[in-house]
Amino acid sequence: MTSSIFLGADAGGSHSTVVIGTADLTILGRADGPPAAMKPGGAPASAAVLSETGRRAAFQGSVDLPVERAVVAAAGAGRPQERADLEAALVQAGMARRVRVMADGEVALSTAFADGTGIIVSAGTGSIAYARDPAGQLHRAGGYGWQLGDEGGGYWLGRRALDVAARAQDGRGEGSTLLARLLGALGLQTFDDLVRWTATATPAQVAALAPHVINAAGDGEAVAQRAVEEAARELVALVLTLERHYPGTGPVSVATAGGLLVAQAPLAEAFRTRLAAESNRARLVTTRVDTPVGALKLAAQME
Repeated sequence: MTSSIFLGADAGGSHSTVVIGTADLTILGRADGPPAAMKPGGAPASAAVLSETGRRAAFQGSVDLPVERAVVAAAGAGRPQERADLEAALVQAGMARRVRVMADGEVALSTAFADGTGIIVSAGTGSIAYARDPAGQLHRAGGYGWQLGDEGGGYWLGRRALDVAARAQDGRGEGSTLLARLLGALGLQTFDDLVRWTATATPAQVAALAPHVINAAGDGEAVAQRAVEEAARELVALVLTLERHYPGTGPVSVATAGGLLVAQAPLAEAFRTRLAAESNRARLVTTRVDTPVGALKLAAQME
């Protein structure tokens, strides 16, 4: 029965994921779709992507939409107006009878820690950190979009890859394979082709270049390694900012989320090393954060 079926979604800047399942987190269907991050005035577009992705997940599980309740973890939904607009658009689109939209970092925080207390750093297309202090208050640092910040995130690293490519073209920078890597990844032939590509590239497309910086760093390229180290420093700075909300000198649990901080990736390794060097309190936990499943859990708990 649809009254016992719930929906959780992660509306990110590079892709979206929708899961449909039961209160005990049995997953009946899961589907990925295009980016669905919220932008001012963009609720209809985000809702269209999520509802289509939701329909594919529902088809997998032989479930009819709308389900009773849904929680959507949405990048760009840190302000009440954006959340309200997307909630209304999703109800109208027929995805669920009741929808709650939350900032993606807030959902990840609730997923990472059983009592919700701790700090989570997320690095995907953008970057953001959330914390819930011992008194239950929610705090955030970063996550203001590619024009205002998102330091250490995918766009930030992708933009540096383009900068390195341009400098290499002119002979202004160190030798690097990044230009060749970018041309190959984008199916381009020359630097002039890359210049034309950048004229219309979206932030998500630029962010998709970040793995090439990370891979180059893993291959030992000095210029890429420095970019990854700088990204790690920016992400650790988010943690240090939020640590101030925890009184005393005791340990503070820290979790990571987002596609750029997967285990064993060079950025994740650099983040762990710098965090240990700069914070005496941070205790990195290895909890795997599956944001859409966390959203599903919150949907089942909605009153």
